[in-house]
Amino acid sequence: MKELFFILAVVAMLFGLTAIRYRKQIVAAITFYKQIQQARERIASNGEKVMRSDSAQGIQLIKCKQCGKWVPQSNVTDGVNGPVCAGGCDA
Repeated sequence: MKELFFILAVVAMLFGLTAIRYRKQIVAAITFYKQIQQARERIASNGEKVMRSDSAQGIQLIKCKQCGKWVPQSNVTDGVNGPVCAGGCDA
């Protein structure tokens, strides 16, 4: 049992010395982690607001069969092979 306490004491001492030696890097890592968490929270709170306001104003896009571009549904006409650009394709 004495050996276990001795090993734990040595490990604790090494951990303490390592923490003292690299304290600036440890503090920098903790600060960086907190900043990332704050940024995630701000993005999540802003994203919810944007999604709520844009959800009613979505635009339906359809892929043109002739040129392959995605165009709004209002700018599409029915062609022989499928929907095509109403103003004619550029490609």
